[in-house]
Amino acid sequence: MNTFLFALKKELYKLIHKKKYIVFILIGAAVSLIRWGGSALITRITEGHIVVKTNMTLEMLPFAVEILIPIIMFAAAADLFTHEYSADTLKMCLLQPVTRFKLLTAKAAAVLITGAVSLLVMYAANMLIQLISGGSLSQAPVTLAAYLIDIIPLIGVAFLGILINVCLKGSASSMLLCLAVYGIMKYMGLYVAGTESFLFTANAKLHVMMLGQALPFRILMYKMGILFGSILILYSISYIIFDRKNV
Repeated sequence: MNTFLFALKKELYKLIHKKKYIVFILIGAAVSLIRWGGSALITRITEGHIVVKTNMTLEMLPFAVEILIPIIMFAAAADLFTHEYSADTLKMCLLQPVTRFKLLTAKAAAVLITGAVSLLVMYAANMLIQLISGGSLSQAPVTLAAYLIDIIPLIGVAFLGILINVCLKGSASSMLLCLAVYGIMKYMGLYVAGTESFLFTANAKLHVMMLGQALPFRILMYKMGILFGSILILYSISYIIFDRKNV
């Protein structure tokens, strides 16, 4: 356990010192501000006759979990895998007193922590905007629960990015491939009937199923089984490839 925590600390240190993740969060906050500004503009143009009042924090959640956070996690996976392949620094990681299994797990955990922290920062930013704009904070606990629940399907997205980055050696190509594969999996259900039933990406807004209209227990367990089964498969294949990869 001590060797795993040591490796995790080093992987997080690598990501913390990259300014692009701050830029990603600022872009996300800017999108939220534009959304709020649009509502304020409508109210101003109509001289108060039309007032758009919504739970903006919850409204911006799909943007965060389906677009912003996946991009952040794909970038983190590229930094910890393909960038180190191309920079020939992965060998230094393997010189640590840590097995490849623990190193892969530490890198995966660092990607997940980066995504989860970014999502919670987006929650705080949206709550601040809602507070400043005079919105109600009565739904803050429920909204926070929705954000926490939606971290679960992001685990699958993270391991999708990790698998692709384990297979490739170029950070730019891996990032583009991650986005392409994710986009295909995400929106395949719109064009191929029935595919959403076995793709874990269809469960991105998990909070809707758990906090919204209650689903039958059998259907909920089926969807959770698809999600966790996909995570296990992606993790296992990633480890097999990483363990056999010549670095």
